[in-house]
Order: sequence, then C-alpha cells, then structure tokens
Amino acid sequence: MKSIQLAIVGAGLLLLAACTKQTTDDKGQSPEVTSLTTTNAVAAPAACLPGMYNLSVDPATGFSYLWRVTGSPSAGPVTVTPVIGSAGTNRLTTCGGVPILFATGLSYDIGTGTFYGTTGVAPSSPVNHILKFVDPNCVTTAAAVSTCGIPLNLSDVERHPTTGVYYAINRGTVNPNNRVVRLGLPGTTNVFCLPNPLSPSLFLRGLTITLSGKLYVMAVSGTSGRLLEISTASGLMTAAYTYPGPITPGPGVNIPEMGLHHDSLCINRFITGNYDPVGPATLMTDGIPLGLPGGPVYNSLAGVLPRTVDFARP
Repeated sequence: MKSIQLAIVGAGLLLLAACTKQTTDDKGQSPEVTSLTTTNAVAAPAACLPGMYNLSVDPATGFSYLWRVTGSPSAGPVTVTPVIGSAGTNRLTTCGGVPILFATGLSYDIGTGTFYGTTGVAPSSPVNHILKFVDPNCVTTAAAVSTCGIPLNLSDVERHPTTGVYYAINRGTVNPNNRVVRLGLPGTTNVFCLPNPLSPSLFLRGLTITLSGKLYVMAVSGTSGRLLEISTASGLMTAAYTYPGPITPGPGVNIPEMGLHHDSLCINRFITGNYDPVGPATLMTDGIPLGLPGGPVYNSLAGVLPRTVDFARP
C-alpha cells in the first residue's frame, strides 16, 4: 500500500510539471489495460501541459475507473493513462474486490496522496457513500451523513486548495435539496448544507475551485452549459457566465453528466469532459466564458477521453 501511495504522489507531482509528449494507442481493449491518446491534438505542444485525475464510468457495467490525464485541446497532446492498483487494474473496488458502481465524484489531496470520492443515489453502489483510497483496488467506504435534514444525492467533490475544505454538489429536483454542500472530510463523512439552496431548474453537473479560491459549478442543459460562481459562505450564485461552446458532442441526453476542472497552473482555463451513456464520443473542451479575463475562448477535441464523471486537481 505504501509503495502505491508513493507512486501516486509521485505521479501527481509529475503532472504538475508535465512538459513531455507521450503517445499510446487506443486498441479498443478494456479500459483497465488500455491507454488512450488523441490523434488530432495541436501540432506544437505547450510549454506546460494541464494535468488532472479523471473518474470515468462504463455505462454498460457501472464500473468506475481512475485515469491520469495530461494536455487539453489547446495545449496538446492529450494523454490518458490508467492508474493501476494492487490488483492490476484501474477499476475502483473495495479491498475485497467488490466494484464501486457509478461513482459520482473524485478529489485528491497531494499532501497525503489520498483520493476521496462520492457515490449518489441508485444505481450508484454503495448508495451515498464517501470513498477513501490511495489504491484504486482497495477503496474504503462509509455512509455519508446528512446533518441538515435533506436527502442526499452527492457528486463532484473538490478540495479547496487553500482551506482544505471539501465541497460537493447535492443534486435535487425540489428545494431545498439542490445545492452546494460542505463535507466533513477528512475527519468525518458528515454533509453540511451551505445556508442557501439553488433553484432546482439549475442542473448542477460539475464543480471546480480555482487556486485563488473561487468555486464554480456548471449548470447544464442539452449540449450547453453555464458556469455559476458560488459563494462558499452563503451558497448563493454570485455570477453566471455562458460557456463559449458545446460541452457534449450531441444531445444524447438532455442533462449529461460531466467533469469540470480549472487548470490554474498552465493554461488558466476551464476544462470539461462529459458522460453521456447513449450519445457519441466524449467531448473534451477548454475555454473561458465572456465576462472572465481572457474570454471568450473555446477549443474542443472529441474521442480523447473515456466517459468522464469528474476531474480531480493533481
């Protein structure tokens, strides 16, 4: 276990300084043994490549997988490699080999080399649990505990880079369930509500926190999305920005799942990847909405990521 933890920590550090081109081929094999890469990334690699961890789900089986990703549509090449655990796969399982089905969120603490994750309502299994691991093949799970009287449906966990506080989305179709929540990690699995909910008409499907401490969620509808800046004090939306391009390549479902990441180290842009169980190949984008410094800008590549549920900062 210790060697795996050290390996993952080292991998995270390498991602921060990733500046070399890697190429692997997608042979169409099981995601446990196959690395993916783009074949149409930009010709000249950027001096600094974005790096992140990726949580994906196979919609046919519900199996959840852990990957390392470098690059983006504007800062290629994009390389996707499995994070292999003690059982020889990148599939999230308990230490007894039971698969974690339809995991919904992922975060990483580079200081300890620990991953934390979430599951939501069924078909997630176990339902509404907090995941903790350094080895993807040895995940410990514990039930999330609501402290504010709302039913839980957790997703998209992210660690605040300066305070160390973990935030997540609690999805809900009625008030007061649809909101950003705070988790008691690393000490407890309690779920604390921020003071105010958000309108159930906002389909919250991605959460990220910039290195400057601003929290954003993506509200999605069809192929489009809006970035909402959320106050970590009140839970209210303080600003909204239309993402400058599609976040999914086609309308397979009206409300696609997705991962949202802000690369504050290399390109200073938002990065998205979508999960659509019935639609075409996953779309990876990077961009900045109009209204934020440097925007609008938008780039995309299709078919370079597995079906993406969440990103984690390395």
